[in-house]
Amino acid sequence: MIKNCKFIFRNFATSNLQKMALKNYKKTFDNHTAGLIIIGDEILKAQVKDTNSNFMCSLLYECGVKVEKISVIKDDIDTIANEIHEFSERYKYVITSGGIGPTHDDMTFDGLAKAFNDTLDYHPRLFEIIKKLYKTDDKSSPAFKMANIPASSVLNFGKNQQTGELLTFPCVNVENVYVFPGSPVYLEPLFKSLYKELFKTSQSFVKSELFIDAKEELFADALTKVSKEFKDVAFGSYPVTDQCYYKARVTIESNNENTTSKAKDRFCSLVCQKVFVNYDKSPEIDAVDKFYNLIKSCEYSDNYTATIQDIKEIFSEPSEVAIAFDGSIESTVLIHLAHVALEQSKSSGKINAVVFRNEEFYPETDKYIEEISNRYNLQIKNLSMPLKDALENLKTLDNKNIKILLLGIKSKDKTTGIFHKLYSDSKLPISIACPLIGWTSENLWALAKSLSLPYCPLYDKGFSCIGDKTTTKPDSKLIIDKVEGRTIYLPAWKLQN
Repeated sequence: MIKNCKFIFRNFATSNLQKMALKNYKKTFDNHTAGLIIIGDEILKAQVKDTNSNFMCSLLYECGVKVEKISVIKDDIDTIANEIHEFSERYKYVITSGGIGPTHDDMTFDGLAKAFNDTLDYHPRLFEIIKKLYKTDDKSSPAFKMANIPASSVLNFGKNQQTGELLTFPCVNVENVYVFPGSPVYLEPLFKSLYKELFKTSQSFVKSELFIDAKEELFADALTKVSKEFKDVAFGSYPVTDQCYYKARVTIESNNENTTSKAKDRFCSLVCQKVFVNYDKSPEIDAVDKFYNLIKSCEYSDNYTATIQDIKEIFSEPSEVAIAFDGSIESTVLIHLAHVALEQSKSSGKINAVVFRNEEFYPETDKYIEEISNRYNLQIKNLSMPLKDALENLKTLDNKNIKILLLGIKSKDKTTGIFHKLYSDSKLPISIACPLIGWTSENLWALAKSLSLPYCPLYDKGFSCIGDKTTTKPDSKLIIDKVEGRTIYLPAWKLQN
């Protein structure tokens, strides 16, 4: 008898008992939890990369909503219905993406209706949107499949954050399920417009991050111990291999600042203090305050102050200045100081950067140049031509009248390298400025490391300078050992002048 009752309850959604349970589900959720369902064969077959879950998780975290599960499922009505039904009973919010287009494999609305024993119906407002957009009122048109949604649906329209106009298509909501499109082009503006309205809570997460220059084995026991002492705190440990400043990142998170702080202090008391790194993930944010805080107590403050004044004068007309960028620490420091100068002057102009590509770069250099370009939103130009022709071309870079080219060199005396050749050539069609002349490797790296500026990974692989593959090789002065045919190097910042 009990088995029969369970079968009826699970398989016949028409029962009044289940309808009542679904109508009152919101009262049973004490915690702000969410489950995401990513729908589409194209995701499972690796034909399309899912970026939606990462995007939604980051915004839900801001709202104080804890995402407890992400499920990726195929385009199948029963699979969709079962997953939605299971998630709706487990999580306060169920969010789906994908499967709501006009083609045969778009089955999310069918699965949603089945999950709640609902029927599909043409929603009058969606019908008018489709009719206007596709200039047809023929219900047999595949486009109208997007208007055929569960009868109990509620439409939530987002707004264009620039114009304030309503976005064309809404988020469809049934019970505690919120349906979003699969294409990031449509999902991202819609979700960003609605997430605070639909999912905002009074709860927030307080997270602290620690950056550790040691492998996990060194602090694993301490992390295990402190996680047992603080049951309401979530601890995470994440080893990294592509970071110049640290080897692992530890996160400590709870629902209140005091608990997070106590857990952090306890963990730190169990680990050697020398391994902790004072690291800033975003040195380009609030760069002016960070720079001037540094020079208050820095032994090279006079040098840094004089240089930033020079750069501010050079960048009085930002559109007329370009920085020669080769991935070196010198050119990176120039870019950062130019960013500080522009931020301080409240200028909205972008930094122009030019990459001279007469020779092939190392892959690490190419990747690093792209990273810095994105981080500082550079207006970047690659020039692959003889130097004099490149400079003539540079004068009209993207219809800008470039008059000054900044070079990242520290010494007037060297004659090797493309930048030093430029500096010593008196017949150039453009003015050359070198704000770092007189700097040493010590004060260059002191500024970079104090501000956590990213630098090319080659500097940790034996290179003391960055350039093309033909002329740039590891520096023998950085060799510290050779083990089984493998050479071990000091990082470049430890090399003295």
